[in-house]
Amino acid sequence: MLNMNNAFFNMKKTLLLSLVFALFSGSLLAQNNTGTPYSMYGIGLLQDNYGPYTAMGGVSAAMRDATNINFLNPASYTALDSNRFYIQFGITGEFVNISTHQERTNYRVAQNASLNMALRLYKNLYSSFGFNQRSDIGYDLHYYKLINGSENEYYNQQVSGSGGLNDFYIGLAYKFGKFSVGLNTSLVFGNLEKRLSLVPVVMDSYYISTQNKISVHDVIFNLGLQYMFTLSSKSNLTLGASMNFGSKLGGKRTFRAYKINSSTSGQQTLDNELLSRGYITYPFRIVGGFSYDYKDKWNLAGDYTYQRMSQYEEFGENQEFQDYHKGSLGVSLLPARYGRYWWQRNKYILGTYAVRSQIRLNHTNINTYALTLGTQIPVYIPNRELLLGIAFDFGVRGTEANGLIRENFGKIRINIAFKEGWFMKRKID
Repeated sequence: MLNMNNAFFNMKKTLLLSLVFALFSGSLLAQNNTGTPYSMYGIGLLQDNYGPYTAMGGVSAAMRDATNINFLNPASYTALDSNRFYIQFGITGEFVNISTHQERTNYRVAQNASLNMALRLYKNLYSSFGFNQRSDIGYDLHYYKLINGSENEYYNQQVSGSGGLNDFYIGLAYKFGKFSVGLNTSLVFGNLEKRLSLVPVVMDSYYISTQNKISVHDVIFNLGLQYMFTLSSKSNLTLGASMNFGSKLGGKRTFRAYKINSSTSGQQTLDNELLSRGYITYPFRIVGGFSYDYKDKWNLAGDYTYQRMSQYEEFGENQEFQDYHKGSLGVSLLPARYGRYWWQRNKYILGTYAVRSQIRLNHTNINTYALTLGTQIPVYIPNRELLLGIAFDFGVRGTEANGLIRENFGKIRINIAFKEGWFMKRKID
């Protein structure tokens, strides 16, 4: 009876903690962040570097351990502790300096929120479920222009957007000896909003504001594979891959137009209509990589990501993107897992990644290059564990060449992995 009461009490505490994280994560997923102008294209800015291995350049394909939920490759769930229930929460904050050949500005944004849980269901069968951000839109641009045919009358043109895609997933993984296979089934949902306002710089005037909105809701499947090789008594090699085979995401496209009084802000609806129902084509994507472990101290991992974004379409119209490529490499050192001193039990991490994005403007690729570093700090509590991950990401996106925008960014990601001993048996002397 004592064991059942303790287990029930621990379960209630864990579920309450999960609910708090879910509410906090939900508010972050719903907020409209103002960020990079490069997010105005397609479904928004794809997540180049997130997840529990952000400090290693965002590697994921072959990563598996008993402390982190690697939701980017569902095959990794089989590495988790069979007697523990896992909760993992992550959020990224970003500070960006924007520059052109004429101007400079900056912005701050919170993004890439995730809430994940995992447990073993039966023998070699494991499961994970949770919420993740898949893409992000957030920009607000202002232009000051002369009215055609006028010598001294101007208007403000405001181009803005918000939204992005999120997903709720349920994943299963099974282990056959040294081979693991997993599948995430994700409900993808979100709104992609783009707005345009033309505001004359004249008192007591009217201006027009329009909104194009795409609402998306559909299912994507993500398959994961991993195979573990024992090279020697001191070293192991894991090869892994995860992929989705391309999906048509159902949605609808609406248009609204308003006439607004610049003095009173009173507005009149000019148009409000459903333009069409159709699909967004989310193209084939694959991530492949390796992870090499030596003496349970050193880990070296690398990934290559490819997505066929040249086939991305919105309601039957190809958006003329190019294919997406990313390479990442990371290394970590754990001096002594059960060392006497706290600094021996910390993991020290370094990584890098490079991206050729799907965006090409003025005959110029919009690339990203970054260096990452961080640490994972274990906190031991009776019958439960907490792993605090802190990752820094410093890099550059875009270029000032050919009239474009360069962004120098710095990110910090906080990742908290919590392991609760729901299924641990206690012995009473």
